[in-house]
Amino acid sequence: MQNVRVDVGDWIRPRLIADPEPVVDFDTGEIKINPKTGERDYRLSVAVRQEGQRRASAIEIKVRGTHAPDVSEGDVIALAGLMVTHWEQNGRSGLAFRAESVTRVTSDGAGDAAPSAAPRTTSGAQPAPVSTPPASGPRSAKGGESA
Repeated sequence: MQNVRVDVGDWIRPRLIADPEPVVDFDTGEIKINPKTGERDYRLSVAVRQEGQRRASAIEIKVRGTHAPDVSEGDVIALAGLMVTHWEQNGRSGLAFRAESVTRVTSDGAGDAAPSAAPRTTSGAQPAPVSTPPASGPRSAKGGESA
């Protein structure tokens, strides 16, 4: 399996849609902890939408740290070092996403998103810059669609 870096440059305001939760062992139900580092994996449910797309997708992203990421449901987030891996097992396959860190993004009031003055990450790494287009008022209905 090969890890591939994900380009999030055209993502519009990735938003956390559930509070981070620790990853648990499927068989025992106990929180998985790396015995060497004491770090845990946390699962983030994130809504993402690419520029030019009307619909968002929900993906799960794992991030590792000694404590839960300082983000909560509804936060717009920035992801540093996002990687994707294709997996296959027992006739099933899918994509697994992992980020080096996650940071809450705050708005400066002008429609652009910018990292807060004190970035909160799980690994101490600085997040990748996130830019979003200026807010444009409500969209009008297109041919045959209702507003």
